[in-house]
Amino acid sequence: MRLEFSWLAFVLCLFLQQDLYQDSVQAANILGIFSYHLSSHNLVVLPLARALVKRGHNVTLITPVGMPPDIEGVRHIRVPKLNQRVQEMIECDQLLDFFGSKWIASLMAVSMLYNMSSDILSDKGVQKMLQDRNEHFDLVMLEPSALEALYGVVEHYNATLMGFSGGNVNWSTEEVAGNFAPSINDPISSLGYSRGNSLLSKIYNWVHITEEKLLTHLIVRPSQLRIFKKFFDFSEQIFYNMRDKYSVILVNNHFSMGRVRSNVPNIIEVGGLHLTEPAEPCDSKLQRFMDDAEHGVIYFSMGQEIMVQFLPEDMQQNLMKSLVQFNQRVVWKTELYNMSNKSDNVYVIEQPPQRAVLAHPNTRLFITNGGLLSVMEAVNSGVPILGLPLFFDQFINLRNVNLRGMAEVLDANEMSLEILTSTIRELLENPKYALNAKKMSQSFRDRPMSPLDTAVWWTEYALRNGDASHMRLKMEDIPLYYEWDWVLLLGLRFGIVFGSVIYVVYKLFQKTSEGRRPLQEPLRHLSLLDRRSQTQ
Repeated sequence: MRLEFSWLAFVLCLFLQQDLYQDSVQAANILGIFSYHLSSHNLVVLPLARALVKRGHNVTLITPVGMPPDIEGVRHIRVPKLNQRVQEMIECDQLLDFFGSKWIASLMAVSMLYNMSSDILSDKGVQKMLQDRNEHFDLVMLEPSALEALYGVVEHYNATLMGFSGGNVNWSTEEVAGNFAPSINDPISSLGYSRGNSLLSKIYNWVHITEEKLLTHLIVRPSQLRIFKKFFDFSEQIFYNMRDKYSVILVNNHFSMGRVRSNVPNIIEVGGLHLTEPAEPCDSKLQRFMDDAEHGVIYFSMGQEIMVQFLPEDMQQNLMKSLVQFNQRVVWKTELYNMSNKSDNVYVIEQPPQRAVLAHPNTRLFITNGGLLSVMEAVNSGVPILGLPLFFDQFINLRNVNLRGMAEVLDANEMSLEILTSTIRELLENPKYALNAKKMSQSFRDRPMSPLDTAVWWTEYALRNGDASHMRLKMEDIPLYYEWDWVLLLGLRFGIVFGSVIYVVYKLFQKTSEGRRPLQEPLRHLSLLDRRSQTQ
């Protein structure tokens, strides 16, 4: 009996020691810099910041005003200029061109990124923090984006650099993670990106991404380097070396969302992080409307960042005309309460509790623009999707779930009433969409740890280990041909131009030569006659 008790005590001690070892991270000072004025990104930051505070860490966030809202236990440094930049962009005359032209969007993005880095580093609160000699941070968390001037903050505190991406993974994120495997599926911008599967489409997408790389290396990065040198007394070499200093990068993605990628060990998928927060419930009126829906509910929402009045007028009319043809009730998110042609079967609401609506057992279909969190919530609840993408990553998000068989995607700008109605009917009546949605939901939910526990564990892993070079690919292990894409693209482009110039010059020379031949022939005859006359 004593022997059994001894063994039991020994095993319990081992478990306790293991738990103590895993929880042995001391309270750390963590700085997070999140510049984007996007509610979706902040919904992902919120639960992680709360969890880190609960674990005893001291968390400081540098963000726009009001995004995220104040978090208990977190020190907030707000940068009002980030809010002003967004307002200026909305009021800009070129805003529509930003969504329609790849090159105008690129030029505007370069200017925006330059201003954002400068606004953060010149902010009074940030400068006060940097000049305080008593201030110290063990870990700095950045979006692995193009705001590379902020690397100076990491070097200033000699802190561990950690990435946190609230959006999709793109080639730029893969690059700073040390994954140089070429991909044609992860562009930064989807403007001009082909969604076809043909060989020609793949070549076109390779060119598209290589152009993005050239733009980053030739324009974006040098502009960020100028800001880095302006605010920090560090060398140019340190600026470039910092790109290799990312320890862990948390990404708001999950392989079950539609496409598997060749990740390196330090890219950690925590898709669904925002779902760990309690969902806002439906009020009694909306709950009753959905509970009494005998034939189910169709939910329409174009996301938090889009106001319905900015959508094409014919698109709104076609949607309303189409939806009233079905027996299903409709929950319609809009800022316009006085909608024309509104049916009694339509429940209009400005801020619906989206997660609760999607989780309701009567919800049959979700009509959405395809924002990442909206698609994630639909996958989590197993609800089929009709996608109407407009810009940014929406096309890629919806294409992924379309390939998995739980969604159909239409062009919002060229959508006829007939096509819209037939597509909605197909999604409602064909059971394969609901079945595939349930399968994706099961795969998305089936994990060894919750997204939040995963994010916290890996954050503390970065704190425990500091230098995570053991998780990164070494340059000598990367095949040389992975770096040839730029050379090949430049060679092809300059080769085509140079070859065309040579061809044109050759043709002109040939034409000039042919023009001389008729004159040379009479001259030759005259020369022969002259010789004969001299002989005679």
